[in-house]
Amino acid sequence: MPRSAAMGGAVGKDDIEPLKVVVVRASGLKNMEVVGEQDPYCRVSFGSTSKNTAVVSRGGSDPVWSEEEGTVLLPVSEILAAGSDQALGELSVLRFEVFDKDRGPRDDFVGEASLWLEAVGRRCLQDGVRSWRGEVQVFRRGTKGRGNLLVEVFFRDSHLDLLRSQDGESRGRADELLEATPTKVHKNLVPGIVQAIQEGDATRFNCFMTYQVALQQTQEIFGDSWNYGRDGQHPDTFAEDAKGRVIRSALSTLHHQLYYDEIGGASPKGIRTEVKLLAARSSDFLRLIQQGIREERRRVFTYVLTDSGWFFSETGAALSKDNLSKHAIHSDAAMAVRYSGTFRICERDSGAAVLVIDNDSGTYMPKGEHQESLKRLLQLNLGDLEVLCLNVCDPQPEWTKELSGPNEKKGIEKAVYAGTWEWK
Repeated sequence: MPRSAAMGGAVGKDDIEPLKVVVVRASGLKNMEVVGEQDPYCRVSFGSTSKNTAVVSRGGSDPVWSEEEGTVLLPVSEILAAGSDQALGELSVLRFEVFDKDRGPRDDFVGEASLWLEAVGRRCLQDGVRSWRGEVQVFRRGTKGRGNLLVEVFFRDSHLDLLRSQDGESRGRADELLEATPTKVHKNLVPGIVQAIQEGDATRFNCFMTYQVALQQTQEIFGDSWNYGRDGQHPDTFAEDAKGRVIRSALSTLHHQLYYDEIGGASPKGIRTEVKLLAARSSDFLRLIQQGIREERRRVFTYVLTDSGWFFSETGAALSKDNLSKHAIHSDAAMAVRYSGTFRICERDSGAAVLVIDNDSGTYMPKGEHQESLKRLLQLNLGDLEVLCLNVCDPQPEWTKELSGPNEKKGIEKAVYAGTWEWK
């Protein structure tokens, strides 16, 4: 229901005042100057409107703005009064882009950060305050963190009235994430063509997609919990000798080909990278992976979780797809990861989606006792999506076999993956 209707027309679009945002300081930014210090400024954007702070001359990697220099006023009426589902997603992201002011025609991009504005507003309502002050992480290349911004957002009564009018389902949790989650999608053409040929239909092919999601609070939730390659089924790969280094170098080369990292630069032929921002809700993630369905069949994904992000791709019976979706490739041949395995999107009889994720990874053989941390992390980042963790060392619970899922039966010709689990 549109929010204006929910409010009975109490606040109209024309009654919503501009939003005040103050950029206070930055720390740890990349210095774009070869000699000397850069001259940073911050572009603050909401919807189609953007405003720039003042330039901090020779501010370098740690610029500081006075309140006057760092204050911008942004109109927010068009989006906050829209009442559409889209307004709750990427359109309601408050973006901060830092640039180095140059004498030439183009300023150098330093990095960007983002806040999910409606989540920040809900936090203010929960705390009974009208402003929020905190640090947001700056990302240099899509999902590569490089520094922080300290910002302050001031809400007016008209903003909070709109948020207050939302129903209970939209108010969010006390631990709701405030920052949008950067995600990179890499579309690899050549592996997609090979995959189509091996699957027996060269007339229908899709790019081989790899995903990197910069999940928030991984280090805080997992703490000292790691899973090591030396404890898995391929200890030679992780040996500290010449053979191990050669194997890891080859795996790392494949990783960087599939997760090509230059945003806005010249990409190798047949590779395209897109950056998206995800809010902490199930619909954003399910849209990202197309509900886990390709060509009307549910699919299985292999994944690796590291402090740098959640790396995953579709896996399958085709040799090329199986080879390119190895955990050691996703991890960039890391000696240790937080977790790894496979996941798929299943469905209850009610139609509700369930993310079923396991520790089926011979490379790292993740411990079952770490699954509670994995579940907490995913629930925090994916909002209301149900997360079910399964341990390959334990029998599959009988009730889970009533979920609709991909065909993973070994020895079945039409199986999308020779896996462990049975679904309806």
